[in-house]
Amino acid sequence: MDKKQRIIITMLELVVKQGVYATPMSQVAKEANVAVGTIYHYFNNKQEILEEIYKLINQDFGVVLMANLPDDEYRKQFETVCLNFFNYYVGNPLAFKFMEFVAVPPLISLELSGSVREYITDVKDFFLKGIEEGYLKDAQLRHLMLTTAGCITSTIKLKEKNAIEITNDVINQTMEMAWDCVRKH
Repeated sequence: MDKKQRIIITMLELVVKQGVYATPMSQVAKEANVAVGTIYHYFNNKQEILEEIYKLINQDFGVVLMANLPDDEYRKQFETVCLNFFNYYVGNPLAFKFMEFVAVPPLISLELSGSVREYITDVKDFFLKGIEEGYLKDAQLRHLMLTTAGCITSTIKLKEKNAIEITNDVINQTMEMAWDCVRKH
């Protein structure tokens, strides 16, 4: 792992653990095993590192969500997208916590939030296809996508709090609830 990657990973770990404002650059440097000046070689300030983390997670997320879609009916594809979402965040708890608790205004601007939408174009197209073909409710696209995400992130939050044991039944129920929230009746 190169120095820039160590800085990014260390910042991610620290801001999730202790918060953005409680994470000084000197601590990031120390734990990343680089000089403070090295951080400023790659980034102008802490905000730029946070923005880089946000972009990287969104890039990764956009690819992962649409991976391994079956050549099957829309609902099965929807379940795969949801399962990919679930597995990504369960497998990447730092990314989940960053997106839930750090990647919000004012830390992440609406402009930046809008600029990373290009990474989820395939996901948006998938939901639009569902609306156009009558599988999903004729609602605002963003609302459908966030409602789906809300069902899944609620289960992940319960897991993070040790309030629920993740079993195949729980996963299947979560996918079914996500579907029931957005499907056209």
